[in-house]
Amino acid sequence: MVSATLKALASSLFAIFFLMSAAYLMTDLIVGEANAQSTAAGSNSADVINCSPAPCVLPPTQVSEGGAEVADAPIVADPVNPTHLLLGSLDGNCRSDLGFFTSFDGGSSWNRTCLTGGIGLYAPSNYPMVGYDRNGVAYIAAQFTHHTSSTFGLIGIQRSTDGINWSPFATAMNKGIAPYYPWLAVDTSVDSPYVNNLYVSAVVVGETRNSQYLDRLYVSHSSDSGKDWQVVAVAPAQLGLKQDFYTHMTIGKHGTVYLTWMYCEDGRNYPCSNDEASIVFSKSTDGGNTWSFPTLVATVALREELLPNSNVGIENRPSIGVDNSDGPHSGNLYVSMYNWTGTYLQVQVVRSTDGGITWSTPVPVAPPSDTHDQFFPCLSVSSTGLVGVSWLDRRNDPANIDYQAFAAISSDGAQTFPNVQLTEAFSDPNINGSGREHWMGDYAGNTWAGPDFIAAWMDSSNGIDMQDVIGGIRLK
Repeated sequence: MVSATLKALASSLFAIFFLMSAAYLMTDLIVGEANAQSTAAGSNSADVINCSPAPCVLPPTQVSEGGAEVADAPIVADPVNPTHLLLGSLDGNCRSDLGFFTSFDGGSSWNRTCLTGGIGLYAPSNYPMVGYDRNGVAYIAAQFTHHTSSTFGLIGIQRSTDGINWSPFATAMNKGIAPYYPWLAVDTSVDSPYVNNLYVSAVVVGETRNSQYLDRLYVSHSSDSGKDWQVVAVAPAQLGLKQDFYTHMTIGKHGTVYLTWMYCEDGRNYPCSNDEASIVFSKSTDGGNTWSFPTLVATVALREELLPNSNVGIENRPSIGVDNSDGPHSGNLYVSMYNWTGTYLQVQVVRSTDGGITWSTPVPVAPPSDTHDQFFPCLSVSSTGLVGVSWLDRRNDPANIDYQAFAAISSDGAQTFPNVQLTEAFSDPNINGSGREHWMGDYAGNTWAGPDFIAAWMDSSNGIDMQDVIGGIRLK
């Protein structure tokens, strides 16, 4: 662990990255330095997340309130007003363990909403999800479990026009026994015939056959702001030892919904018995009513269940993005994931230039000199076609234990990724603050807020527990 002095300087950043030209190309290496102290939720400072001159690295800012462990960090920006941000978390400070944070000043200050109440006998329990529609309406969603048995569940969702007051819960998916590994996506394109449609994907555990539970991938969609939902199967039920995991979606500018997830041929031992998995893809061009037959994106090697040199689990959640710009890579699809090289976890990105029919060879995001573990990758694409990836990286710890947050922005269609270090302070994955082993969260997040690439991740640089922190890169 770093010293207390270094922790006090956790916000002092030094990073090298490329300038962006009018053609969205980054050239001319520069050095950007931002000096600001991290600020917890509720801060009234209006300058915490600012840095200048741009381009520059945003100072890491603690979103969560502390006091108990906070993990998972999906984040989204309002497409109408990118200074409005929404972040979800598993928050030990909330009775439901689910907390959602809104910011109206670009991330300088935050307000927390703890999920309360429920849907009948179901209460919120896991998998925080966030979204905004084209009208600036915010959505928060989560898995709910039955009060008598965590085996039974559904997906509940709320909406808010001001980010403070939330509607009663609606049921977004109630299928089979329970939905797992869900994701929420909202169509925000003015060119889409399905603009403002909501989509929730999940792997649903359903009926039993030969004393085995079967799972099946579904996507539920709503065209009336989440009041009514239609659930559609994406793929056949998985029979025998086959299993699906970890769904993620993005939406093209003409309304095509792109879905990716992880598939195991043999799921007897979680997640894949042979430590090999397939990243799979499907899409819908009619508002979620029908889906293409699943196809292969990439084959990856897994690192069993635990992050090396730690007591925490690590999931290989693919993250998909699409270029909705009018630039040279318009329509490209990108998926991030990790691959176990045999000695370390390596974050990679694959791309498709033909709508997901074929996919490129995976491209490592970190340089060849980085032979330490890279994990919790996520990906999003800006309105100008820049591909942003953020992840946690151990390259600066010779013992390959402590990590820092990194990001990369590609301007050439995910062929190269100049790396940017987002934090100086180190975090230990084994320090989660809850006393619960094998867990530091399941997924981080990132989003584009205008010209700002905003990353969110789990951070234990305080030496006490995990908290949700945001940072990133300002390009203008």
